[in-house]
Amino acid sequence: MAYVERVYRLLIVDDDETDRHHYVRLLTQHAPGACEIEQAADGIAGLAALCANRFDCVLLDYDLPDMSGLKFLVESSVEGEPPSAVVLITGHGSEAIAVEAMKHGAQDYLVKGQLDASRLWRAVSQATNEKELHQRLARSLRDLTAANSALEVQIETRVATEVELRAAKEAAEHASQVKTRFVAMVTHELRTPLNGILGYAQLLRMEGGLTTDQDGRVGAILQAGRHLLDMIERVLDFAAIETGRMELRPVPLSVRELADGCVSFIGPIAADHGLNLRLISARCAPKQISADPVRLRQVLLNLLGNAVKFTAAGSVELRLLAGRTAGGLRVEVADSGVGISAEGSGRLFQDFERLEPAASVEGTGLGLAISARIIALMGGSIGQTAAPGGGSIFWIELPPGETAAQAPLQVQADAKPVSGLRVLLVDDIEMNRDVIGAFLCAAGHEAVLAEGGKEAVRLAFEQNFDLILMDVRMPEMDGLEATRQIRQLPRRRGVVPILALTANSFPEQIAQCREAGMDGHVAKPVDYASLVEVIAATVTRTTADWAEDFVLPTVPAQAVEPAPPRFDRATLDQALEFMWPEQIAPNLRLLRARKEKMVQLLDQRAAPALLADHAHGLASAAGMFGFPALTAVGRRFEHALAHDLPETEFLTVQLRGETCAALTVLDQLLREDQIQQA
Repeated sequence: MAYVERVYRLLIVDDDETDRHHYVRLLTQHAPGACEIEQAADGIAGLAALCANRFDCVLLDYDLPDMSGLKFLVESSVEGEPPSAVVLITGHGSEAIAVEAMKHGAQDYLVKGQLDASRLWRAVSQATNEKELHQRLARSLRDLTAANSALEVQIETRVATEVELRAAKEAAEHASQVKTRFVAMVTHELRTPLNGILGYAQLLRMEGGLTTDQDGRVGAILQAGRHLLDMIERVLDFAAIETGRMELRPVPLSVRELADGCVSFIGPIAADHGLNLRLISARCAPKQISADPVRLRQVLLNLLGNAVKFTAAGSVELRLLAGRTAGGLRVEVADSGVGISAEGSGRLFQDFERLEPAASVEGTGLGLAISARIIALMGGSIGQTAAPGGGSIFWIELPPGETAAQAPLQVQADAKPVSGLRVLLVDDIEMNRDVIGAFLCAAGHEAVLAEGGKEAVRLAFEQNFDLILMDVRMPEMDGLEATRQIRQLPRRRGVVPILALTANSFPEQIAQCREAGMDGHVAKPVDYASLVEVIAATVTRTTADWAEDFVLPTVPAQAVEPAPPRFDRATLDQALEFMWPEQIAPNLRLLRARKEKMVQLLDQRAAPALLADHAHGLASAAGMFGFPALTAVGRRFEHALAHDLPETEFLTVQLRGETCAALTVLDQLLREDQIQQA
């Protein structure tokens, strides 16, 4: 007797009543109570029963009076198969009939003469289980197909969304570029008349003869003009940060020196407000960190300036403390002002936000926003808290930086001066060859001069040199290609040390020099002492060292690099000291011709490539003859042209102004008696 796990609903379709009763008896005998059985005497009655009720299994006779068992299977099929399991019972025992029945949806077949209770029960239960499994698989397949269709719809929707987002991103980037160009254009248009306003106001004071009232009005013009210029600079900084164009130049710097410089700058303003300005440095504060000195000074001056502006009485303190991380720096600017509300504190570092009572104080609402972004670029954080007893504390947390723990790569300080070297000096500018050649001769070296890369390669192939000073940017063949060709020369002539002699000092430009095979870098304008030191350090190293120790220009650990002066007489005197008297006036006149040509090219709006070439040569020559401001703006102008930067327009105006100013100074020099006599 079978163990009853479930009750099967069965339909017996057979025209022989005896056979139907026999099937019922066998099933009841084998599994009492396990079956609920209905009967049909022909095919039509069986189909009607299937339509009216649900059955687990049908015991189907093959030979029915109104249709065959195969036709019954076809007629009962829904979506290609019968709704219930089917066991076909035939008296023929034909394998062909069994195969056809299976094709039309039957699960099993039995031969009437071979039936017993066990076999019949097994056929019914197995057919039912097989049918149910098949139905579950079919449902799973349908669900999977539906899920796949839904997923395909989601993918199509996502692709469409990504296309829309990409289009929106491109539109936003285009809008940002347009905005940046607009900002550059507007600030340029503002700078041009503003330079005239400030210039004429300063001339009025210099010429004198003003009454007290007139002098006060001129002072007001200067104050308003400088405020407008400061606003322009902040807008430019903001645009540069937004477009990702602000590049930091971190160097090891003295924290105390930077702070001292900021306090010295703000001190007179604090004194005018009747405030006590103090610098407090904790013993645990780091002595050095690695950061961009110009940008860090900008942030500190902004915080100190705000503290002074918004403090009516009392004091302002700049505190240097140890940061949360090892070697890190915490800077606090504390004031005794009115303080900031909780609501206002949440808006402090947002763009164009100005809090009360700040409305009565001039400003753009960008200073703190720019400061926050600069500090974020440095990997630090910035915030504000209320000071005990009233006032505010603005704080900065800065990491030590990557280079603070190790000394910057530089020339060996203890390298002994050397002399008697044969040096190949390669430069396409005659003035540079004259001045640097004079430096080399004064240091006891023999200088062989070459005007360009092709001549340098030929001389390096024909003669032995102890060192090559190679200009990088030259016509026909530049210094990089000349270096690559020299490195292909056999034996000693292919391994001669080569120093890049160039005003190009951006990281990617120095990397190009290294990749071309150069061993070091000497930045123009060239200083005699630095040149002698670099040469000594280079020739005392072994050949193996040259490839590993690329000499980079370094910035001393100082608080801030001041803006270069328009004219540096000491630099000119150094150059004149090393030149023959008959060389002085011709070289100064040649420099004057270069400056006049630069003004002419700028006025004619010459092609960018031509402007960049002339700016490169002028920057190099001007620096060696004592015009560092012209050199600095020339380099920035050349870099802006090469990278299509938005500040090209206002750098054009600045370069023209510096060139004209340098021409005025140069004309005065040429009128000096000693130069005229030379």
